[in-house]
Amino acid sequence: MDWLFIVKPADTAPDGGSSAKDRMLELAERAPHRVWCLSRWRRMAPGDRLWIYFAAPVREIAAVAEIDDEPYEVAGSPRQPWRFPATLHLDATRRLHRDPVPLHALSNRHPQGVTRVKDSDLRLLLDHAGL
Repeated sequence: MDWLFIVKPADTAPDGGSSAKDRMLELAERAPHRVWCLSRWRRMAPGDRLWIYFAAPVREIAAVAEIDDEPYEVAGSPRQPWRFPATLHLDATRRLHRDPVPLHALSNRHPQGVTRVKDSDLRLLLDHAGL
């Protein structure tokens, strides 16, 4: 399954750095294995893809990761009580960084939260990522 995961570049990433597009590429090169946060549980499974949508300054999908394991609950984080490990795909993220998919090219132009990628959008994402 393919998921659209929204990040706001002004937000702080789990490692304390920025969630900006350039920073995500740097992470794909240096430390691709990440733990991601969710506000609600999702039926994610190992092998699913996580398409990373940057909400600002330009609304675009510019990175992709592969989910390593199912979400698990953590205590003490009421806003985002779920975590899951995923590994940024270096080659695909490089391609998306150079040639991102603008949000207006997708059928879901107003994604909210973490959503499934629509079948009609998947071919475009795969082509841009070289997958």
